[in-house]
Amino acid sequence: MENNENIINNWLKCYLIGPMEEVAKKDGGAGWRNNISTELKNIVDENKNPIYVFNPCLEEQNKTGMEAETLHAKIKGWLASGNNELVKEYASLIWKGKTYLEKTVEGQAIFRRIFGDVDYVVNSDFIIARMEAKDRPCGTYMECGIALEHNIPIYVLQTMPRTDYPGSFCHAVFATNGGFFGNEKELIDFLKIKYELKEIKK
Repeated sequence: MENNENIINNWLKCYLIGPMEEVAKKDGGAGWRNNISTELKNIVDENKNPIYVFNPCLEEQNKTGMEAETLHAKIKGWLASGNNELVKEYASLIWKGKTYLEKTVEGQAIFRRIFGDVDYVVNSDFIIARMEAKDRPCGTYMECGIALEHNIPIYVLQTMPRTDYPGSFCHAVFATNGGFFGNEKELIDFLKIKYELKEIKK
């Protein structure tokens, strides 16, 4: 097989889950994801590979051709008007992604796969979750269920007392050998120890 240094199968991978559709901060869930993504990319393994981050705020546009906030507004409109076929089409793109063949300049066919949310979960080494008291998560819980099924640890950036989280959510966190962390630094320090990572000197 030809050596391809762009293949990152051996990198640690992480998916950032949490509400995007109905978020108290009105930022589509982008703020905390951007912050933690920067921190995650500053810790590397013994081969100096950073953690690969699946950030749905960025990835969703690749699947649907729209920014997440725009798409969620459209889906609400389709639900209200009873346009179930469009809801089905875009829900499939979000959750299952898409697969297609692309023609090269030379006329060759190249197989392309854009991951869906299910793929992000099952291809991750761990999940980071965050939600606030006034958020209204839904897909987050579905993704926790997938992580539980595949025994992928769920690490929670805690924003409220643990007893304010739904019991089943906490069950999934601990059943996957995950845990709750008071802030980003606490989580990053834990990841450095658990996965034997080092911080890039700034």
